[in-house]
Parts: sequence; C-alpha cells; structure tokens
Amino acid sequence: MPNDLDNIQYSPVWNYQYERWFRDVKYSGKTLNETERKEFLAASEEIIASYSKGLPLIASQLERYKNMHDDYHEMYRVLLSVELFSLLIVIDSIVACKLFIMADKDYDRRFLRGKMKIILNEGFKKLYGFKEGKKESEWNKLAAILKYFPEKIKRQYQELSSLLEEQSISSSWWKEERSLETHPSAEKLYASRCEDVVESKVMTDAMKLINALFAVYAFLTNMNACVSNFLLDKYRRGELKEE
Repeated sequence: MPNDLDNIQYSPVWNYQYERWFRDVKYSGKTLNETERKEFLAASEEIIASYSKGLPLIASQLERYKNMHDDYHEMYRVLLSVELFSLLIVIDSIVACKLFIMADKDYDRRFLRGKMKIILNEGFKKLYGFKEGKKESEWNKLAAILKYFPEKIKRQYQELSSLLEEQSISSSWWKEERSLETHPSAEKLYASRCEDVVESKVMTDAMKLINALFAVYAFLTNMNACVSNFLLDKYRRGELKEE
C-alpha cells in the first residue's frame, strides 16, 4: 500500500441514472461530414487510450491474487474479472467503430459492418445473455458477491438487471448476421454483404452494446468504491497495515 494512506479520502458511490444509457436511439441515415468524422475519431482515440490504461493493472491484480482463496480475495477476483471483460469489449467495440468510420473503400466498410455484428452479438451474449446462457454471463457472476455490498449497490444491480433484461429481448441482437459471418454460406454471406451500408444505422447498432457496457462499467466503479472504502475503514481501525 502507498505510504500516504492517511491522506486517502473515501470514494463516492454515485446515484447513476442508468436508464440514460438504454434510451432507444433511431438511426437517421445521416453520414458524418469531415469535421464530425475527425471529432469522432479523436474522441474514439481518447476513450481507447483512457480505458486501455486500466487493462495491465487489472490483469496484474488478477495474477497477484489468483492463489488467495479467502472470502475477500474470492469476491475481489470476480469483480476484477467482470471489469476486465467490460473494458476489453468496450475497447474492441470502439476500435471496430473507428475502423469502420475510417474505411474509404466500399468492401472494407461492408466487411467491417459484418465483423461488428459478431462483436455486438457475442459481446452482449457474454455480458448478460439471452433466453439461454444467463447463468454463465459476466453479469450473473456479480450476483454471487452482492452479499458483501450495501443495499444501495444491491438496488442498483436490480435496476441494471431490469434494463439489461429489456435490452436482451428488444431484438435478435444480430444473431443471423453473426452466424453468417462465423459459419458462412457463400451465397447468404454475399447477399448480406450486398445490403446497403447506412453509416448511422451501423453506428446506432454498435452504440446499443457500447452504452450497455458504459452503464455496467459505471456500476463497477461504484462496487470498486465500496471495496476501497471498506479497506480504508479497516486501515483506520488499525486492522490493515501498510505493505
């Protein structure tokens, strides 16, 4: 632990309005102009750089605690694992969007649209699940550790669960497109690739997953804040020593 633990402040646990990440946005058929394109790419680079900084730290913590099996470390590994997944998928999604926007060849854009469908379907399936697979989802892993957290976190988990459930049944989540891209039939894949590329629709589809991940990540920051506050309490009671 750092030497200045006495100066560390308690972390806030925010009352996020999670529903704002799940508002239905309709595509308009709009194509970005050059200025908007540059602004989007710059924002994408900033998000990718910011989020990717956390990956090595989470991975190193998972490695550090892998052989520690007390209740605290078992709980913390679950939290870290879900956080790592959320960061990886949101970064991958934004990278895919960035490459799609940057693509200036027609077939490149059609190819990238298809690969984005894989990320969308597989990403949400692993994050929350559909009719099947929910028990193995990243989101369901958190349910097992909620007993260590305050009622405020439990209520937020239930709120987000309802929003994710609504989203899981809102569409097929591009299951057919994902199947075509991963188990291709030449004629069907070609027909799929020949569909008009509507830039704003592709981006709107992608944001459905990205926004859900942003909401989950915000919730995870609250869980992490609770863990930090718990450790700070223990330190100030003299139950935790600096390393």
